[in-house]
Amino acid sequence: MRVLAFLALLAAPAVAFVPRMPAPVRARTGLTLRFSGEYSEKVRAIVLENMGDDAKVQDYLKANGDESAEFAAMGFDSLDLVEFSMAVQKEFDLPDLNEEDFANLKTIKDVVTMVEANKK
Repeated sequence: MRVLAFLALLAAPAVAFVPRMPAPVRARTGLTLRFSGEYSEKVRAIVLENMGDDAKVQDYLKANGDESAEFAAMGFDSLDLVEFSMAVQKEFDLPDLNEEDFANLKTIKDVVTMVEANKK
């Protein structure tokens, strides 16, 4: 009986030396959203620069999200789109884009998606 009690006392403190398992780590999904938000803000700033900080464009951008903010509705003509594409390429250090590829971008979300794809 004494032997069992002695062994029980020896075994009890051993539990204190068992390493603890680390807490599970969760994936950080907000990272992509943060970059998207940063890209969106920069693209919107470039739009305002190209349109001369027009009050109508500012109001339009405030009223519309990236998905619905269309360049045609903001009054972009072909020259504005070319200047805008050059400014986006310079700001985000992107490779030269085809005019056709850039012409297919209709909304701010399209531009942000294109920037994200080229930044990977």
